[in-house]
Amino acid sequence: MTTTLPLFWHLSSGSKTERVDASVKLIEALEKFQSQFGFEDSADTSDNDREQDERNKDVLDAMNAPDVSYSIRRLIRGLASPRESSRLGFAVALTEVRLLRAPHNVTPDIREQLLSRINTVTCSQVVALILDSSKRQGSMTGQEERDILFARLFGLTAVIQSALLVRVTPLPSSASSTTQASSFSSYQDVLSQLMAAAEKKSWLRESAWWAIMLGVDKLQNSNVPWKETAIDDTIQNIFVGDKTWSPEKIAMALKLQGMCPDKDWQKLMAPPFKDPDPLSTGNLAVLARILKVLLFPIHPAQCSADVVTVI
Repeated sequence: MTTTLPLFWHLSSGSKTERVDASVKLIEALEKFQSQFGFEDSADTSDNDREQDERNKDVLDAMNAPDVSYSIRRLIRGLASPRESSRLGFAVALTEVRLLRAPHNVTPDIREQLLSRINTVTCSQVVALILDSSKRQGSMTGQEERDILFARLFGLTAVIQSALLVRVTPLPSSASSTTQASSFSSYQDVLSQLMAAAEKKSWLRESAWWAIMLGVDKLQNSNVPWKETAIDDTIQNIFVGDKTWSPEKIAMALKLQGMCPDKDWQKLMAPPFKDPDPLSTGNLAVLARILKVLLFPIHPAQCSADVVTVI
């Protein structure tokens, strides 16, 4: 790791150019290390031996070059660092890299991202690392708690932006040919964590909901076999499991109604909306009340009786 360690210092630089340059060099170096790394192929190993190997050896280390597994862990831990511009630089290395200095004729789909270029990690592995590194400790100060909340938000957003959340290709090992990079359970974890972050702090709500909507877009444009199940689960969590309303939830309703017009939106939107279209004339009083209070979600019980219809 003698060739990559110095690059981590430059990721925290106050200079945007220096951060981007370090990110590009880091990604290129890690991709080279990974291409030269021969992960152990245990296709001829018995099931019992394989289970024992998995207990004794971390899968992330087994499938990736030492520099790669180390860098993934360090980049995720660095998201909580308050030093200079560490969070920005480390988030860039996990997500957007080459696009920041690409020619103008390069489309937004052509990106250099660590999580998208390294195909030997799974969504569940990365999400577990993010959640573990951003746990709240009882003795934390307010600033420290703020740092880990941002780390969790940045990390989960990186998982979404890199499309690791909905990657359909299996890990490139005959022993892991049935191990998909993404899964429905991982999607549920990301969604629930972002919703929890939105509820925990009002200043996180807008960014957390933006990430949720980005995840829904990625899901809609994907070919994962569990897409319909995930969409139904998303609707269930947002509109059935939670009856509070906020401007961000209204935006999500408009998005999902366009994606899934066949759902029973009359039931899902009530209360407090009389009509499934939140922008309809009959809903203007409720809509105005929700949009007026931008810092706090509105529960149906807080709406006046004349604008609430309970089915």
